[in-house]
Amino acid sequence: MAALNADMQRFAASLLPINRIEGEDVRWTVEERLSHYSCPGMAVCVIADGEIAQSAGFGMLTPGGAAVQADTIFAGASISKPLTAVLALQLVEQGRISLDAPVNTYLRSWKIPENDFTKQRPVTLRHLLSHRAGTTVHGFGAYPRHKPVPTLLDILDGRPPSPTPRVEVDRLPGEAARYSGGGTQIVQLIIEEAYGSDYASVAQEKIFAPLAMHRSTFAQPLPAVLEPLAAQGHHADGRVVDGRFTFTPQLAAGGVYTSAPDYARFMIECRNAWAGRSNRLLLGQPLAREMMTNQGGGQFALGWEVFGSGASARFGHGGSNEGYQCNSSCNLEQGWGGVVLTNGLGGLMLYHEVLNGMAATFGWDGYLRQPRRVRPIEGEETRRYAGRYRIVSGVDAPYIDISVRDGRLTSHIEGMILPPGPIYMDENGRFFSQQMPGETEVRYDAAGQAVTLIAYADGEIELLRAERVGDM
Repeated sequence: MAALNADMQRFAASLLPINRIEGEDVRWTVEERLSHYSCPGMAVCVIADGEIAQSAGFGMLTPGGAAVQADTIFAGASISKPLTAVLALQLVEQGRISLDAPVNTYLRSWKIPENDFTKQRPVTLRHLLSHRAGTTVHGFGAYPRHKPVPTLLDILDGRPPSPTPRVEVDRLPGEAARYSGGGTQIVQLIIEEAYGSDYASVAQEKIFAPLAMHRSTFAQPLPAVLEPLAAQGHHADGRVVDGRFTFTPQLAAGGVYTSAPDYARFMIECRNAWAGRSNRLLLGQPLAREMMTNQGGGQFALGWEVFGSGASARFGHGGSNEGYQCNSSCNLEQGWGGVVLTNGLGGLMLYHEVLNGMAATFGWDGYLRQPRRVRPIEGEETRRYAGRYRIVSGVDAPYIDISVRDGRLTSHIEGMILPPGPIYMDENGRFFSQQMPGETEVRYDAAGQAVTLIAYADGEIELLRAERVGDM
């Protein structure tokens, strides 16, 4: 690992909890948290004043292997989606397609199946890029290398060997946001048919080459020549994923391999285009501004997710697949930001702590949430909450168990990688954890017993809902 400057050394010793508690000053080193989450390695890139400030690698490509370098390649999973959005918006800028026309007018080899919802309101590119198309198939798991590979049309039709069902519309387009990797695969088909070329080649020509993103590719599986430069993916228990590197045939939704500096270059160019300071390597300012505008559903803009407002407005995207977890964030006006790529499932929690540490070290105004004031729950009051809650929506897991350990409440989601951990109630009566983002609303019955848990991200986006089914 290259020598770190003084600021990066301070950052590496100053990771912060996902949710901080008033009166506590908890900090960890990068090495401590890599070990805690059984995550072999990580690469980061810090953006300051709209430029790359410094990049660094931590840990190993695989346990006992070579060290992660600043420009090590990782699977990016869903951070692919903003890249896909730019490719589609370039077609809009060229006048070849429209954001607001029915996409079935552009599709040739496959069309969105018509039903009562699409008859009322046809699906548009704007709908697809902002997850408001009502399309099905949330995401795609890792694909075994030894099995036949589904084509894009196999994936869209849900026919073997595709592991997921057909992509279709099951709610009124434009009505509400619901994350849909299946919808992003429709965008891939639009792009491939428009250019008459495969997706990886289009991305190389239109984004990676102009931005000198020399360690980025949509080629799947990862080309053998790049394997020595890449971090291997790891399960929660430390096992290496099948084939060492995740194989993702669904390119537009989650197929990119990239490095932290490469992805930072992409974010910087998107911000420059938004600010009108770009030489149009990707997009002109009008569409770049549209790309960063919330489309009226959750946090979704066009490809990017957007948070905050005014001087604290920022954009970013995360990625999660078998063996890799990553996240990114960049402030629009002030130009600070960062990219975090990890090669372990535990990176799902780690990257929040890393970005918090960056924010504290490098002065990201408006990023860190204020520490929460805790309302103690002790003694008999703990019995109001201790119990088993069946998850009815939002997470592919059966139960949340809330129990009492050493006089304090702890929670555990059955089947998730995190061990049971303490939960706290803030002064507004919402639960939170220092291991997971977001907060949880509690609803009670007439006797004051907790009966429903509703977890939210960023205060408004429902992540899961669970109903009490028994005591602990």
